Amino acid sequence: MKEFIDKFHPISNQYFSIMDRFTGKNAPYIIPRLKKLIEKDPTYFEPYNSLVDLLMLSGKESKAIGYMNQASRRALSRIVDRKGNWPDRLKWSIIENRHIIKAIFNRALLYWDEGQSEEALDLLRKLLRSNPNDNIGARDYILAIRMNMTYDQFEERFNKGGFYDLDLVEWFDRNYKKFRDEFDWWERTIKE
Repeated sequence: MKEFIDKFHPISNQYFSIMDRFTGKNAPYIIPRLKKLIEKDPTYFEPYNSLVDLLMLSGKESKAIGYMNQASRRALSRIVDRKGNWPDRLKWSIIENRHIIKAIFNRALLYWDEGQSEEALDLLRKLLRSNPNDNIGARDYILAIRMNMTYDQFEERFNKGGFYDLDLVEWFDRNYKKFRDEFDWWERTIKE
């Protein structure tokens, strides 16, 4: 089984130091610092992920999407082999992998929001297969897409001010068995 484990990125300490200073109102101070970190190490994706969030909050959606696309492209190029195959395992429990998983996950959600459900499903399925423990919740979004929900409908139904509670878990448990083709393998893997 081929497992991907990313290297430690020394600029991660700088990233967390910068983000510790974020107050919610000082985006103009934080944004240029995140851009400098991206220049220093374009393969560490936490600065991209935070920059995207801050640009979205600042109403600069097209710039945010540009950074998100860069991050997801680079993240995918870090993990796939020369034939384009994903690793068998890309575990969230490996802290060094989290920035990669988040960059790909964010792109999947943007695909869905843009109405590109098949592209979103492709990335979400690969994230789930490579990490069946699914700490990021890819299975919830797969189910929502399969149930013909839009991104906005999902967020309106389940996003409780930035967090998702037991309502989402209960909804998933009630509905996932309707899609055996999608989730049988996952259910077997989790039981093992």
